[in-house]
Amino acid sequence: MSQLDTAYFSSLCEQLFNPKSVQEREQAQLILEQNFPTFTDSSTNSRESSIQSPTDTASALRVLLENSPSPYVQTFCLSRMKVLVQAQFALFSQEAKVQLRSFLLEYAFMHPDLMSFVIAQLASVLATLTLLGWADIDQYKDVHKDILQFIQASVNHRIVGMHILAIMVQDINPPSFSKSAAKFRKAAGEFRDTQLLSISETGFKTLEELVQRAIHFTDATQEQRLKEATLNLLIKCFSYDFNGTSGDESGEDVGIIQIPSSWRSLFENPTFLSTFFSAYCDFAPPYSAKVMECLVQIASVRKTLFNDQDERSRFVVAIMTGISEIIRNSQGLNDTDNYNEFCRLLYRFRATVPLNEMVEKPGYINWIELIADFSLRAFQSWKFAPNTSMYVLGFWTRIVQSMTYYQQLGDEAVEKLGNITVELVRSYVTTTIEAVPVRIDEGLDDPLENEDSAIETLNMLGQIAHCRYEVSSNALINIFNPITVEYQDLINQINSQASLESFREALEIVETKFAWLVYIMAAFVGNRSAFLNSEDLDKIDSEITTKVLQLMDVQQSLQTQHGTTFMNEKLDLAFIYFFQQFKKSYMSESNGRDIYSKLKKVFGISDQVLMLDVVMRKIVANLQYWANNETLIRRTLELFNELATGYGASKNLRKIETTRLILQNHMASQIAFCENGKQMDNRILYFQVLCKLLFADDNVDERTFYEFMKPFDLRIANLGPLDSIEAFHQDSVRNSLRDIFVDMMGFISPMQSRRHFILFFDWFYEEYSSVLLRAVEAWSPDPIVNTALSFYAEFVHNKSQRLGFEISSANGILMFRDASQIVCSYGRQILKRDQEQQQQSVLDDSQKYDYKYKGISTCFSILSKCFGGRYVNFGVLWLYQDKAINEALDMVLQLMLSVPMEDLLSFPELSLSFFNLLDELTREQLMCMPSVSPEAFLYLVKACESGVESSDSSIRSHACSSIYNICTFVVKETEKMERGNQSNSSSNNSEAMLARRRRSSVASQSSMGGNHWLINYLHQTPATLPSLFSTVFNLVLFDDNSDQWSLSRPLYALILLQRDYFIKYTSAVIDQQLPERREFVTTALNNLLEGVSGILSPKDRERFTQNVSSFRRLLNLNSVALVPLATPPPFY
Repeated sequence: MSQLDTAYFSSLCEQLFNPKSVQEREQAQLILEQNFPTFTDSSTNSRESSIQSPTDTASALRVLLENSPSPYVQTFCLSRMKVLVQAQFALFSQEAKVQLRSFLLEYAFMHPDLMSFVIAQLASVLATLTLLGWADIDQYKDVHKDILQFIQASVNHRIVGMHILAIMVQDINPPSFSKSAAKFRKAAGEFRDTQLLSISETGFKTLEELVQRAIHFTDATQEQRLKEATLNLLIKCFSYDFNGTSGDESGEDVGIIQIPSSWRSLFENPTFLSTFFSAYCDFAPPYSAKVMECLVQIASVRKTLFNDQDERSRFVVAIMTGISEIIRNSQGLNDTDNYNEFCRLLYRFRATVPLNEMVEKPGYINWIELIADFSLRAFQSWKFAPNTSMYVLGFWTRIVQSMTYYQQLGDEAVEKLGNITVELVRSYVTTTIEAVPVRIDEGLDDPLENEDSAIETLNMLGQIAHCRYEVSSNALINIFNPITVEYQDLINQINSQASLESFREALEIVETKFAWLVYIMAAFVGNRSAFLNSEDLDKIDSEITTKVLQLMDVQQSLQTQHGTTFMNEKLDLAFIYFFQQFKKSYMSESNGRDIYSKLKKVFGISDQVLMLDVVMRKIVANLQYWANNETLIRRTLELFNELATGYGASKNLRKIETTRLILQNHMASQIAFCENGKQMDNRILYFQVLCKLLFADDNVDERTFYEFMKPFDLRIANLGPLDSIEAFHQDSVRNSLRDIFVDMMGFISPMQSRRHFILFFDWFYEEYSSVLLRAVEAWSPDPIVNTALSFYAEFVHNKSQRLGFEISSANGILMFRDASQIVCSYGRQILKRDQEQQQQSVLDDSQKYDYKYKGISTCFSILSKCFGGRYVNFGVLWLYQDKAINEALDMVLQLMLSVPMEDLLSFPELSLSFFNLLDELTREQLMCMPSVSPEAFLYLVKACESGVESSDSSIRSHACSSIYNICTFVVKETEKMERGNQSNSSSNNSEAMLARRRRSSVASQSSMGGNHWLINYLHQTPATLPSLFSTVFNLVLFDDNSDQWSLSRPLYALILLQRDYFIKYTSAVIDQQLPERREFVTTALNNLLEGVSGILSPKDRERFTQNVSSFRRLLNLNSVALVPLATPPPFY
């Protein structure tokens, strides 16, 4: 490569990473990829280029890298080299593989001043080489020995060496492997066994020298860089996946680190722990935080690493001593990162060291007192380190959990731990309450706004409180009582307040304090042990529950007097959470007798039913007062749903007068949230719960059901006579019917039983199906019609076989006729408006879905559920030439054609409903149509082709199934013609008559020799099947996806139809590959049809699917990336 070439490529690299425009970047990228091909893309594999193999590309990259000091060039060359190695490693000779690795190491050694990101890229290439060549190349296994030359050279070399090791350890041990997982996991395991300990010892030795200041630095930055590189290396080594599991399976703050036994000498080194604690004390942030991160990992090692108890004891005592010194001296705890990592250290140390082992250590009582004092200060430091409470509480939670099964802790330790837990609870609650006005005044984030995280933390507090539950509960109540007095005084002064705004601010502070207290009380009650029945504990929870109900009474009296003027969302959410926890602990079948002791005295609540009545009244109040709050209504309805879930719970709930009133008057004026147009999703959930409650009694008869449906009858009757289109256009009618359809959709969606659904069917179909049909006709194409369409899509859904009509019933046919009428009525209007808007160009892109595609998508869903429901005898419709089936299919094809292909793939719900319908259509009904327009045929083929290339697995699966259905039909028709069984054969006379009737219901038989229209179109467009074959086969060959089973089904059928083109295509693929790989690819492709007899039988189809899976597995195992074809071969 000449100097001129080097300068040219350097300028292109700069344009690639620092472009003046997108076009400049794309142009530079194209030129560079063509000149340095990786042979994974046909566009870069030019036969006229001087580079004809991966080895040539690697050599060219080496030359460019050596001749240019530009970081842009270094970045491009190393990234390109990594792609090349990953794709074509198997094609390099043994000598080339060794030389490439040696070059990278020499290059790094000769350029110790490389930028850190360049070193990281170089180390990543080395890691990739090491993984790929570990099993076959011995020179790759001396990672530590190769980097040792860096460590023994200058300081700059040492920094580079440590950086390279850190990146290699990280990349050799990723959370998961995308390809060849078993092979790479084995390499990572052998790397762990042979190299990682030596690398860790090198890192530790360097850390020792840094602590002892035994290294001479020429400038201050050298020391900082070496500290960072060394600590990063040690963190990576200690975080290595020693188990060989993925990161998700061994969570960061949960698992014990399974350090191998060979590491024992390192951990038993007398200076090991002291070096890390000294480094923490000596190093300034952020390096001290990295040292603490190492200590977190060290404290998590398995107990069995040590040979005897003495060594283990010394290790534990050393960590306890180090923790004590840090707390006593507040060493580095003024830095947030240090503070967070130190709290993690406490949590992880307790997670891996059993309580009885800690208690045995000398000075444990003093040590645990230090931790307690630190914890109390940590609670008070909520502004400084707001995220550490979880770790501190986690430490004490594990202490308390251990106390339940370690019986021989000693009286002193048990007494001390019990006293500490009480103090912790008191301090945490007090600090949290005192922080409320500060958070409000300063506008700080309130943890209650992230309810899930707050609940997780408070659950730990609840577990700690159960260590000394009576004392802890008394402490909580003593904090609660004064605020209750303050709350009552504030309410009493409401009329004398000079400023309403000041009253509102004071009320917000008090009610937010109560919200915290109610959440905490919920955590206390909710952490009741299921296996521990105690009258004393139940009485304490009864006292807590009484306090909550008293508070709720005061709050509800305020709401009764002033309506929605003074409302606190957090407090009402806290009440909901409390009732959820109360249900979990005390509303089961067996427990809860003593929980009502205090409640009976104060409120007269003596059993579950009365308690449920209180909860239900709160639910109804929320539905009234919070009508405009979607979140709170949702949480309220979720509580309602929980209460209605379960056989015993739902039966108890039905005994309550409040519940009976709701079932009888579920749309009465007091259910205010139903009047809010934004609560549609919540209305659906509301009626789902009512459906569960109604059918909780297995013996629900028609009278009970019709009593429940009376409010619907009244709502429809109140609309007046709906005998004209104009009547449906009235705003009151539109809105009322929209709400009715939404409510009915929610009501029928949870129905699983055939008997229950038939009750609804009989009520709705006889009286109100005509209302639905006229509403669709009147409203189309206005978006309000979508609610009616969505209801009918749920109505025709045969979930759990609930539409199992009697064999002689015509209900299925009647339902489909209505479905056809609905789809046609909507379709005509939407197509008419679509034509008008195309002429006027008035439909904005942002309105497309709501005004057009949502309705079309729902129509697709209606028909797909009808076709796939298996409750409509379509053969009868075809036999008797019922126009409903023809009209529905004709309309659905017109609706498909009205959707541009780009839009079809842009809207996920539209795409899914379309391909689901296409899958159902191609199974039978599409083939029964007498004819289909050429435009519709081409659209369907193009849609199938686009669908299989979709990244959505559901869409791809339906598209593959559609192609398979079409090809299966063609194969069978072709076989029939080959056998010479014509439709007028005497042996098939009845079948021929049925076929003629099917195809003559709208038009006469095709004039082209009597062939099916699909066969004729395929003859007229001979490129159709080759194009489909090329698309599907390309995905199998070149796309690394997990849908091989779905793709193999249409591919096999296409191969049967295009045998010659299959041979031609595979030959072209083989010719496209590098010469060194052609023999391997030829064998792999020939094996695709091994054991396949070439007929469309389930056995052959499954064998072909196995062959496809074996083919992909073989490619991945050998790290082979096939070079795709630039263009498919001609089919003629």
